[in-house]
Amino acid sequence: MLEKDEVSRQKSVAEEMDQISRALHDLCQPLTTLQCRLEIAQLGGTDQDFRDAVELGLVECDRMIAGVGLIRQIVRETRSNEMERMDVRR
Repeated sequence: MLEKDEVSRQKSVAEEMDQISRALHDLCQPLTTLQCRLEIAQLGGTDQDFRDAVELGLVECDRMIAGVGLIRQIVRETRSNEMERMDVRR
């Protein structure tokens, strides 16, 4: 029985790590877009270039905040699940 529980726990941890990995990958996209857009604005140097970079930067920041929120949720759920498993074992 304990082996089954341990295998189940390991599968659960692997699934949670996959979720975190996907969320981190998704977080990198807006970071890269933001960086690229700011570099382009810096090269162009016009007021409009900077305004456009700030506008897009704010949109990408919203995407990053959502990604970080998802990672936090996954970590909270993982901690909660682990605490429940520890209580069941006692």
